[in-house]
Amino acid sequence: MTAAANYPSDYRQWLAKLISFDTVSRNSNLPLVDYVKAYLKTVGVESTLVYNPARTHANLWATLPGEGGVTQGGIVLSGHTDVVPVDGQKWDTDPFTMVEKDGKLFGRGACDMKGFLAVVLALVPQLLSMKRAKPVHIAFSFDEEVGCRGVPYLIDYLKAKGFKADGCLIGEPTGMKVETGNKGRTAWEVKVHGKAIHSSMALMNTSCNAIEYAAQIITKIREIALDIRKNGRHDPLYTCPFASISTGIIKGGNAVNTVPAECEFTFSMRVTEIAEKERVESELKQYISSVVLPAMRKEFAEAQIEMVRTADYPSFTGSDDNALTQEARRLRADPHQHRSGGGTEAGYFHGVLNIPSVIVGPGGVDEAHQPNEFVSVQQMDCCVATVTGMVSALCGVSKSSHV
Repeated sequence: MTAAANYPSDYRQWLAKLISFDTVSRNSNLPLVDYVKAYLKTVGVESTLVYNPARTHANLWATLPGEGGVTQGGIVLSGHTDVVPVDGQKWDTDPFTMVEKDGKLFGRGACDMKGFLAVVLALVPQLLSMKRAKPVHIAFSFDEEVGCRGVPYLIDYLKAKGFKADGCLIGEPTGMKVETGNKGRTAWEVKVHGKAIHSSMALMNTSCNAIEYAAQIITKIREIALDIRKNGRHDPLYTCPFASISTGIIKGGNAVNTVPAECEFTFSMRVTEIAEKERVESELKQYISSVVLPAMRKEFAEAQIEMVRTADYPSFTGSDDNALTQEARRLRADPHQHRSGGGTEAGYFHGVLNIPSVIVGPGGVDEAHQPNEFVSVQQMDCCVATVTGMVSALCGVSKSSHV
């Protein structure tokens, strides 16, 4: 029995194994990528782990060389290893144990996006046996669900090596539709520092209510958001055609009878153009410095407001003018334009490494992040056919295969 025989051999087995690793973003993904690295070694494929500075998480990068050992060009198969939490959700089964029922494979990450990873890993022996002129690259990242924080380390690693490829297939759940764009996301945390006092002394210029001044800023954010909805750039290919802004988290104060000294909140923006978020940030900082902060300091001279970016990943706008997208459309018989309001890592491969990218993967966005998350067997089978077809088209058939 070979060493590889001790590992999963089809996508069902691989998905069950991948789901069994609790890779919620707050946890390390090292057990999962170490396992994949060990498997790849048994089939003769060396891989590299690209860590975060704390070495608690890592991206996995592996190349299945083309004819003559060529490692440049070809196709990148990209996916993330982390999943969202299950806290507070009511599952019918253990979310970290795959269950198959009625043609569906259930488990946390089944569609977002361990289903795609399982297909890629199950296909490795077949891809190795193909007489390919160009290589296949595997890119498994970490911390995508918390703002695409992991993939930049991999992108820097590849950029330093001068890496180039003919295309990148990102297997995010699209219902196997061909998506050629997604919005980027930027989040800001705002901390308002005022001065506390007994509430009976409020508005005596001896305190400064951090919650009330934070509310002024939040109101301004909504005004900007409504103006963008009415007057900003619209892209009809998105379900939400304009750049959307919303405040998502707020906390402050410690007692109802105390003027609150502290308040902090987080707001985020989904954009298709960098200029949009830069303009919003500039406008809001100007409002804070010229209107809110001067008013606060009339009550408390040492009042402060901090505004910092906590997440920032790029949008992706692809094109049909490349072999990758054209082949994806042919394989999926999908001539229509689709774009996603949610984020992916495509903006890094396409925008930083200049690799034509497309998003196609099993499972639907409506099932992602939900209790009883699942991916259908039918979608997984479609994914197998699509990945093998894309590899054949992008990596070519070597001359030796005709001998």
